[in-house]
Amino acid sequence: MGDGRTTDRHSARAAKRSARTVRTGGLVLFGGLLGLLALTVVGCGDGESRKASLTEEEIQRLTFAPKPVRPDALVVVGETITCEDIIALPSEQDASAGSFKSRLEELARSTTLEQFTELARPQMRQRLNSRISNIVLYQRARHELGEKADETLDEAAEKELRRFVLEHGGNNAQADEALNALGLNRTTFKEYKKKQLLAQYSVSSRLPRNSPITYSEMMAAYDQMKDSVFVRPGEIEFRLIDIQVGKVEVDDPNDDPLQAVKAARALAEKLVTRICAGEAFGKLAEEYSHGHRRSFGGLWTPRDPESLAEPYSILAEIAEKIEPDQPGCGSVAGPIDVPGHAFIMKLEKKRERAYQPLADVQEQVEERIRTERRVEALRRLDEDVAAQTGVADTGPFLDDCLERLYRTANPTPAAP
Repeated sequence: MGDGRTTDRHSARAAKRSARTVRTGGLVLFGGLLGLLALTVVGCGDGESRKASLTEEEIQRLTFAPKPVRPDALVVVGETITCEDIIALPSEQDASAGSFKSRLEELARSTTLEQFTELARPQMRQRLNSRISNIVLYQRARHELGEKADETLDEAAEKELRRFVLEHGGNNAQADEALNALGLNRTTFKEYKKKQLLAQYSVSSRLPRNSPITYSEMMAAYDQMKDSVFVRPGEIEFRLIDIQVGKVEVDDPNDDPLQAVKAARALAEKLVTRICAGEAFGKLAEEYSHGHRRSFGGLWTPRDPESLAEPYSILAEIAEKIEPDQPGCGSVAGPIDVPGHAFIMKLEKKRERAYQPLADVQEQVEERIRTERRVEALRRLDEDVAAQTGVADTGPFLDDCLERLYRTANPTPAAP
């Protein structure tokens, strides 16, 4: 692959400045390539192809080599990482390859070295870990696929190069000029594409396959989801005569503080008798209710009984005990005494709280299970790679990188 540092640095600039080619082109090809790569692995039964690749133990052992001769470089599984590589590493936040470096230089010019190091270190460490992770994933994919995958990767990379040329009008000279502007040539462009595809394969190969979903697994997921996703809230519709104690006329409230309460209760009892005798509930509500729905015959719009606030929440409890459309006053409850009110309720409609059956939502449940499987697989992979990227102290490398960048942004004036 040539010098790893030069290739990776060029590749990083290409990934930033040619985002459409790197992201779109690589991902379009990736789906079909996975199947071809998988077939390639199946054909490697003799084990010879794997001997040239690193084993899992070797990958872990070599993730960090002994301290290199150069203090401004790290060797990760045989590949060299420099400060320039980390600064040029493309990210979704950067508008251009140089923007991250420009921001660091601007920060360096306005801070002391200690302040600069403290503020810039987290960003640099994140980028370094990302670079190391990609190298580890790349090497794992090489180990899994073996040397026989090279032919497939070469074909894929060649196809990507042809795509790049077509995006520049099919003009080879123009495409070469664009590659040169990116710091690449045709060889390094294809090498970058192969690394990108292998890293993607390493992630995808650890995602769970379409293994059967058991009934118990499905029921467990359904039980977790049903209260938030598959619940059908209960609903009641009712008429209400609301006799409010404070609005009932009494002869002399000073004679008996409870006179208004008793009067409200007595009025409610008389109204219940008249309703049970056949008088229309709505007409009596219009005439006697003090509630805000009196002009509608006391009819409330359908609602979830659990949404009723005090003092009306008691109506939800009463609705559970009666049924609508009962003869006589079987659908009527009252008087219902609450502080400051005497209620009479007629239940018009009721729907119990229920859940959509599993048979109706099975596809949603299965998709949730598959999604959780993918998330868990990626979480384990992240933890595994993170453990490998943290086995050595990268502090000296980062300190040297940040100090050199600070000195570059703040050159010492030449002596007179």
